[in-house]
Amino acid sequence: MRFVPPARSLLTAAALAAGLAATPAEAIIGGSAVGPGDALARSSVLIVTGDANGCTGTIIGRRSVLTAAHCVAGARLAVVAFIRQGRIIALTPVVAASGHPGVRSPSGGTAPIDVAVLTMRDLPPAGFGPARLGGRDPAPGSRVTIAGFGRQQLDSMRSAGELRRVTLPVLQRSPSGYTALGDVQMIARGFGPSACQGDSGGPALAGGSVVGVVSLVSGPPETRGCGSLTVAMPVVPIAPWIRNAVATGENLAPANPRIATLPPPRAPERQGLPPWARIDGGGN
Repeated sequence: MRFVPPARSLLTAAALAAGLAATPAEAIIGGSAVGPGDALARSSVLIVTGDANGCTGTIIGRRSVLTAAHCVAGARLAVVAFIRQGRIIALTPVVAASGHPGVRSPSGGTAPIDVAVLTMRDLPPAGFGPARLGGRDPAPGSRVTIAGFGRQQLDSMRSAGELRRVTLPVLQRSPSGYTALGDVQMIARGFGPSACQGDSGGPALAGGSVVGVVSLVSGPPETRGCGSLTVAMPVVPIAPWIRNAVATGENLAPANPRIATLPPPRAPERQGLPPWARIDGGGN
């Protein structure tokens, strides 16, 4: 597996001048809950690694999930959790992962692309399925919707696990392709809607299609680095690589997969999940 560390220097000069901290995007601040029948709820999953860090991902194939590469970089274990109405109803391990190798920058170096494709051992349970990838790359001035399972309250990890979304304007694109999102007027007043802890890897959508992956977020230290700019990695330009990674992973995955279910009941942390994870013991 090859993973790409997230870029740290892609926020605007204005944000940096204001003393904002850039951190991996981890819960939607200032957004709204996504209903269980929504297309977002059917394609969004929670990804938990062996150190109990949580990220968001999007189903994009039969057994494939799109997320941020930094979510799984160096992880020995990754589990995909299917959530319905705030509770985990099924789990499946990740059996293969591919991080984008990056692209050549104008300076001759390699610009990182914070995108990874994960392959699940099992099929999604009933009611879950892939999102559409592609469409048009969003231009500055347009609006995109981001979503994630991260914290609703900055001081409480137990507030995580509910899928939320918020729609933000596209502010600018960096030369390497990263897209800055945010409400400039609210940011100027000190705090605005953004991604936050738990939302890394979540989808950025426009026109009903996934056009990006949430990568970084910025904000004052007192808000855990949230509440200002959200940075997404566009996926439209790298769609051929994503399709190839999906095909490669699916070919490597075990044949004759089963539908994902919950394992025998035991403590969440014994299943590679954080203690705050809410598991539905009633099955599907």
